[in-house]
Amino acid sequence: MFNYHVAAGMKTVGISAAGGVAEATVEEIVDGYSKYDMYELGLNRFLGLHNNKRFLRDRVKEVPGVHYGLPYPFHEFETGRNLRLSPIYPTLRDNGAVFGQVMGYERPTWFETIGENEPSDKPRPFKIASTKTFGKPHWFDTVQREYWACRERVGLADYSSFAKMDLQSQGREVVDLLQYLCSNDVDVPVGSIIHTGMQNERGGYENDCSLARISDYHYMMIAPTIQQTRCKAWLKRHLPSNGSVSLSDVTSMYTAICIMGPFTRNLLSELTDTDLAPKNFPFFTFKEIDVGLANGVRAMNLTHTGELGYVLYIPNEFALHVYTRLMTVGEKYGISHVGYYASRALRVEKFFAFWGQDLDTITTPLECGRTWRVKFDKDIPFIGREALLRQREEGIRRQYVQLLLTDHDHEMDLWSWGGEPIYRDGNYCGQTTTTSYGFTFKKQVCLGFVENLDDEGVPQRITDDFVLNGHYEIDIAGIRYAAKLNLHSPNLPTKYPDKERDVYQATRKLHDPQYLGRHYQP
Repeated sequence: MFNYHVAAGMKTVGISAAGGVAEATVEEIVDGYSKYDMYELGLNRFLGLHNNKRFLRDRVKEVPGVHYGLPYPFHEFETGRNLRLSPIYPTLRDNGAVFGQVMGYERPTWFETIGENEPSDKPRPFKIASTKTFGKPHWFDTVQREYWACRERVGLADYSSFAKMDLQSQGREVVDLLQYLCSNDVDVPVGSIIHTGMQNERGGYENDCSLARISDYHYMMIAPTIQQTRCKAWLKRHLPSNGSVSLSDVTSMYTAICIMGPFTRNLLSELTDTDLAPKNFPFFTFKEIDVGLANGVRAMNLTHTGELGYVLYIPNEFALHVYTRLMTVGEKYGISHVGYYASRALRVEKFFAFWGQDLDTITTPLECGRTWRVKFDKDIPFIGREALLRQREEGIRRQYVQLLLTDHDHEMDLWSWGGEPIYRDGNYCGQTTTTSYGFTFKKQVCLGFVENLDDEGVPQRITDDFVLNGHYEIDIAGIRYAAKLNLHSPNLPTKYPDKERDVYQATRKLHDPQYLGRHYQP
């Protein structure tokens, strides 16, 4: 096996970041890891397409200008586009999709309203998303409509870009491997879905994924889009040398369509003979079902946003058929196309952490309200177990929180877009990670980490009492806005309450009855 370190491919910051890169490289060589999170500069963030010479010829011309331009939110490149396309891409484009790109995939960000006078017999032009402001964006009203479709009717989103891996073996080898790699217990009944982290030796997240147990010795892993190369490299590094576990990247084999909203069960029931009643197909479970005339659809009863619904992993040749049936039958339920920005607003308001935005290689489950997903007493000790046990004994030094801006005017004030300083009782204590406007809260919502810093700026042990008893502000462009803090995913009011959704809190503290089941009071 090769054993060398690479310091290259660092966007346009190589010279200016030389000192830090040198320090991180030395730490990797001497200690085996760096105290910094380097995933944004890691070679395993790339796919083969990023080494295509024609792609590089175009993209390299564009990148240096970005380094010196205004860093508007959600920047999108204009070169190297229309590269990875799901089978339903042309239909989404013609229905008003405005696209962002991630790992080469074109992903709808929002959907423009189709004008009455627009010709319906001609393809719509390809449009790239842009947000040329630090205040209220021009797509606000459109995303708001999509958000409410997911909360009160049915929203349909293209999740095809998610990384998808199949892991299989003849015997228990794949179960034992995943028990070693995952901090949660993956030895669950066939048909179950388990959400788990894959920790490194320090307890940080190398991967955050969902595992569906397809059969006794077959799992399907769903991971963030940006993890396609990264998680595959992590898995390959730990595969048994005797070849007893096979790993297949099936990302390009399946089109993933997510339907979200209170009427999704009604809609899907009209297209399948499978009994979708909660007792037969409960929350966080998997079934292979027929949809319309298509078979072999891997259906998962979850949405990654906290709303009721399903993600359908459809063999590509059936994708357009299933999509068309969903849209046709869904008309009676008020179905709407939904882009990534609406999904983001849903998950931020529900306090769901995402890898690469909130979670990284130096963040542990104990710091982000996911201790309940760590099974310390498994028969097979997982990677990072000892580090997490030490942290559990010593206490954490930062805490993942949700902050609602209470005196911020989203129409007039500049918005929080991530990376803003957080203040507790007038003192700096951390910064935001992911942010969005919360359409149910009717407030700007910020996720981030707070610390208990001493006079020297060194993080000390942090407790719930410390976190909950402070007065918080977030600094946006030099103006501090008061904020209300949550430690747990809130149960948002809805016209269509459902026990499956309301009892689930993705972010929560253990053994804390004061917060479990708490409802938000507007």
